[in-house]
Amino acid sequence: SPERMTSKLETVSRQVVRLERLVTSLLDISRITGRRLSLEFEDVDLVEVINELVGRTDEQARQVGSQVTVHAPAHVVGRWDRLRLEQVVSNLLSNAIKFGAGKPIHVRLEADADEARLRVVDLGIGIPPADQARIFERFERAVAMRHFGGFGLGLWIVRQLVEAMGGSVRVESMSGVGSTFHVVLPRLPPASTTAMESAQPG
Repeated sequence: SPERMTSKLETVSRQVVRLERLVTSLLDISRITGRRLSLEFEDVDLVEVINELVGRTDEQARQVGSQVTVHAPAHVVGRWDRLRLEQVVSNLLSNAIKFGAGKPIHVRLEADADEARLRVVDLGIGIPPADQARIFERFERAVAMRHFGGFGLGLWIVRQLVEAMGGSVRVESMSGVGSTFHVVLPRLPPASTTAMESAQPG
């Protein structure tokens, strides 16, 4: 029937997305550990990136009962690697949806002349204080894999990409209350990164 066909196609689509994320994660691990991660800086509107990714994850959020709300100025433009920025926001959104217990999710963005400050807030299961430092390490998790799946790579990749762009990431959380991930990004790339990029051939 058309209903069953639609359901099957949605399942296939979700599996394709999961495989795509896994392949991307494995490639990034290889590049990061081999010190071959290249950045391509350009003028990027972070508000545009956030709105686009919230739209992409809207179906995923609705399936678990969550609604994602964006609180941001009209535009926040900086010199960032757009693809890497998308990976950072996408991973944080996916985590909020996965662990948000079907509750509202808020994406908040503020900026001044020097930096952009992004917060992704969920009201879900939270992270015990003892686990908050290690969740940014490779293959580390704060929950059982059998309950939530995943490989413990997303937040490690987020940290590596944010730091490569000269920024920082941290989490504030309490068990059963939810989590707030804070990302701070300079609106201009660090001088060392710019010099390294300009030295590359081509």
